Amino acid sequence: MRRVLFITILLIMTSLSSLSMSSANPQNDGSTNTITVSETWSTDSSLDGDVIVSNGATLTVNGDITISDGSSITVQEGGVLDLYGGLNGENLNAALRVDNGSIIHADFGSLSGSGELIINFDLYTTQNCNVTINGVVTNVSNQQQVEIDMTFDGNPFDIVFEIYSFILPEISSIQTRDVNGVIQSIHADGINQTGSSLSWKGDASFELSIDGTFNSMDGQLEGADLSCSGACNIMNSTLIGSAPINIENGTSLTIETSSILGSRTDEDIIVHDSATISYDTASMTGTGGTTDAWIRLLSQRVIQTNLMDAGATVHYEGLGYSGDIGDNILDETGKIDLGVSESRRIVEWVNGDGVYSSEDSDILITLNGGTTTWNHGYDIKIDPAPMSPYHEVSIDLPYVSIDSVVPEDTTGTANKGLGVMVTVSNTGDASVTTNIRCYEGDDLADTTTLLITLEVDETKKIPTTWWANASGNKALTCKALIPTGFNSLADSLTSASGATSTEISFKDAEDTEDAPIIIYATIMIIIIIGTITFNRRNARNYETTETVEKDFEEEIIEQSED
Repeated sequence: MRRVLFITILLIMTSLSSLSMSSANPQNDGSTNTITVSETWSTDSSLDGDVIVSNGATLTVNGDITISDGSSITVQEGGVLDLYGGLNGENLNAALRVDNGSIIHADFGSLSGSGELIINFDLYTTQNCNVTINGVVTNVSNQQQVEIDMTFDGNPFDIVFEIYSFILPEISSIQTRDVNGVIQSIHADGINQTGSSLSWKGDASFELSIDGTFNSMDGQLEGADLSCSGACNIMNSTLIGSAPINIENGTSLTIETSSILGSRTDEDIIVHDSATISYDTASMTGTGGTTDAWIRLLSQRVIQTNLMDAGATVHYEGLGYSGDIGDNILDETGKIDLGVSESRRIVEWVNGDGVYSSEDSDILITLNGGTTTWNHGYDIKIDPAPMSPYHEVSIDLPYVSIDSVVPEDTTGTANKGLGVMVTVSNTGDASVTTNIRCYEGDDLADTTTLLITLEVDETKKIPTTWWANASGNKALTCKALIPTGFNSLADSLTSASGATSTEISFKDAEDTEDAPIIIYATIMIIIIIGTITFNRRNARNYETTETVEKDFEEEIIEQSED
């Protein structure tokens, strides 16, 4: 139904445009011709030069046009090119890229008798490459031209390739030589084969640039460098040596019931960024083999984060055509370009067998903090990885706010502990564990250790003790400690100024503690003097007692004698 509708629209467009269309021929003198009114090229002719189809004009090609090398056709925005005939470059250079298991179905007509089969390589491999013909195996490695003795019987025969090489060989032609020296040749683009693909060497013959509209119905392109920056619609057409077709970002290609034979790259069609493609695999014939039917190629693969120059790590898996796995870091602006190779920028594709695939990838971005603090795993997993040239992502982060620093008194004593209450909140989007550091001016204050864990929207009060280092009026400023590796991201995690207490008046210790020391010393002196006096009195009393006791004993003795 879609095809019928497409054909109907084209017929209507053709009928309407033909009302004011004139017949003409392309120039053949190397000049530039700008078409401002619609015209038709009906007869077979040659083109040498540049043709511009301007806004509002339609060029209809019904004949076969042979185009000189270096010529071009440009369809400006608002212009139309309708192709029913052929646009054929005068020079084509093709090679057949063979792979392991490829088969060439060689047919040289009624040729019979003894002779040679000649295989001409445009690119040959120095590694293992064998061909098998009628059960006979021949090593063709490291040879640009191979001659194999044959006995022809007038029937087609198969050439089967066995290849174990990183470099796939490419064949420019196959030939036969009979006993009389007569040579028959089949060039690469005319070889009947299975499992191989055409490779076109060098540059395209001419440029075909579409900024307006290109409609090909039963048309043929040979040796064209086709670029669609507008709308391209291809039906029942043949493209030989005219790939890859580039579909630029924001434009479209519809292609059905057509053949693409041979590409200058590894794909028939390249869909750039967000361009759209309608490719009917059931009705299409592509180059095949190792050449993809189409790929989507991103111009870049940039991921921008909110992590600035924190040096976060990036781990990716399954990225691009080859499913790359690896690690990297964000740059100083918090972004990374993962598309450093073309393979990583290919996000979906249809292979030479018409099978659709897309990457199965994910990306993990992680901001690594310390082992005990800022260790809550500030990361995000992007699954699947964005299939776009540019993607912004925000990682949830905490925001530590020092709400207040309140001492327990308005005065204090230098080098004597003063109680302080610090209030801390997390107003960010992720939990956090961090140290709090307090300062006297620019100097680190002598306080007890402050370590705090906060959930999102949580507030806590932390008691600490402050030992001021000298007398005078002082204030205590407390701030969250941010790892140095977070760099300028710190401003997004906490306030650099923190919070500051009211000024506290600290006095020196001698102003308040000398008197007690004197009192203590006086008391000790009194105790010592009292002890000495007491001991002396006890000694005198002991002597008196001893004398009285002696006199009493002597008196007792005298009385007993009497």
